[in-house]
Amino acid sequence: MRILFVGDIISGKNILEEIKKVGILAAIATSERNMKRWQDFGIPAFVVSEINNPEIVNKLEQLKIDLLVNFNSSIIFSQNVLSCLKIGGINFHPGILPNYAGSNVHQWMMLNGELWGGVTIHVIEQRVDQGSILCSSKTQILDTETGLTLFMKLIQRGRDLIVELLPEIARNGFSSSRPQDLSNWNFFSQSKKPNGKINFAQNASKVRRFIQALNYRPTISPLGCSFVDAPLGPIEPITVSVSQALQPSGIKPGTIIKIDSEHVSIACKDKSLLIEKFWLNGRAMGTEEAAVLAGMHVGQII
Repeated sequence: MRILFVGDIISGKNILEEIKKVGILAAIATSERNMKRWQDFGIPAFVVSEINNPEIVNKLEQLKIDLLVNFNSSIIFSQNVLSCLKIGGINFHPGILPNYAGSNVHQWMMLNGELWGGVTIHVIEQRVDQGSILCSSKTQILDTETGLTLFMKLIQRGRDLIVELLPEIARNGFSSSRPQDLSNWNFFSQSKKPNGKINFAQNASKVRRFIQALNYRPTISPLGCSFVDAPLGPIEPITVSVSQALQPSGIKPGTIIKIDSEHVSIACKDKSLLIEKFWLNGRAMGTEEAAVLAGMHVGQII
């Protein structure tokens, strides 16, 4: 079985090792900075963003690819590429299909209050994320989870699933796949983004989940970051928890109750949100420094 691997060769290292066990690594399509490494080993390497170009398609036809494995890559393959494949292509999707198709769905699962996330490995068709399902796996979304930590957990699970699938595909192709129930198909476009301004007039646990879903620090969140609309400008909370005690009656949501070296405490609908760290000016910072730079003080309503 001659296989074309497309995507992230670093997180996909185990997949590449399994490919060599079940068949031949015929070619790689990855980022430009990783191409030379594979060319030095004599393996054809292409820039992933150029894979639909006619000259690349011609080279793929000459390589007689049986299976394409797309891992941690958002490229959409042309019909010409898919037509080159004897068996077909498989894709890692960081969400449960058909309910969460499209982009950044791991974050949307968190934003929608889901208790479980998951991954799906499916057959690639021209219709994005509508191919038959080969396997899927669910994972609990912990209270401590951020958008980034959930994504990394899903990457690891998706990698393991593909490693488990490859011997089966080598023997039987896609015979074990099952069609999606497209009546439940829900697509999240890449342009769909939430308003990052934090609404404190909700239960504190929901506010915490909103903040954590959008937290990708120290990198940049695909959906943008959450922010407190402070007097001197927006500031992003990155480490948060919820108070154990209920909020005393008469305190308006959004009121800053306390600022000290451990927390900035802000009233929500039922309890207080305890912010331990913020992100501002390209770095994480403690509560007292952040409060000064953002112009926050006790008694303000934000």
